[in-house]
Amino acid sequence: MTTFEHTKSRIRGPVVGLLTPFHDDGSIDPASLPAYVEHQVDAGLDVLAFSPMISSLCVLTPEEVLEVAAETKRIAGDRALVLGSTRGDSPVETFGLLRGFEDSGLDGAFVFPGYLGPKPDVYARLLHACCDVTSMPILGFQVSVEFDRRFGGLSWMSVDDWARLADRSQIIGLKDDTGNVEGRRALAGRLGDRFAVVGPGMGERYVEVHDLPGQAELTSIGDLDAAAERSFHDALDAGDGRKARSILKPAMACLTRICAVMDLGWGIEPVQAIAHARGLIESPAMRAPLPSPGPEQIDAVRRLVEQYDRAKEMTA
Repeated sequence: MTTFEHTKSRIRGPVVGLLTPFHDDGSIDPASLPAYVEHQVDAGLDVLAFSPMISSLCVLTPEEVLEVAAETKRIAGDRALVLGSTRGDSPVETFGLLRGFEDSGLDGAFVFPGYLGPKPDVYARLLHACCDVTSMPILGFQVSVEFDRRFGGLSWMSVDDWARLADRSQIIGLKDDTGNVEGRRALAGRLGDRFAVVGPGMGERYVEVHDLPGQAELTSIGDLDAAAERSFHDALDAGDGRKARSILKPAMACLTRICAVMDLGWGIEPVQAIAHARGLIESPAMRAPLPSPGPEQIDAVRRLVEQYDRAKEMTA
């Protein structure tokens, strides 16, 4: 088995969308990383991935992106797969980040198409160029061009586009941010034995596709309860969809309430606040222009997390 095949085979089930912890002044808080990373690994979540939005890469410098990624891999070591991510429209920066990830020992990287959304043929050329500047495994991005209420976002890259990229063995998969169940079925039907497909963290939709080849999903409830995330995927692997949904339902209900009190417009802040309430990071602060929660919001999140924990203990 090649390095590419081995890495692809490990990307299955839960994939943690990693946070970047900040101090109150917006500077990076590297001292919070060990407890945060160890928490994921101890729960059996052994694929850790950076993301332009979830990881706040959009407000970091390239040097900071590499610093956080390298430290995360140093902490996780061989116990977890660590996947970096590029984050912008500049090919020069993208190539520099990929080289830095490889030098830091990361196991692979997602290549973000940029916020301008280039045409599929332009993005395909970028992915091929990335394979020329690094020898580590590469994963692409599938983003939405339009929303379909039945299935989710409509894909900007066709299955044929991805099939052509599959000729390059170094490209081992993609992050599908569309939430489109039919699109994932089409990809799995054509490329399931070739690509790992990482979904956007929609647990209910993952229930529908988890048994297809090559499927993985960003953690949906793991930010609240890492052990429950692991149990959710274990139940699916055992064919027990009812148990999986019973694990998912109360956690998602709590997350919905947390998001309601943390409605600051970006969607990242609730995750930071939960990690702070859990004692995994010192501060829930974000770096401007991302908004930081106020004391009342932080207290509300802490109360909701405690209510969830008490309810879980009562049903255990």
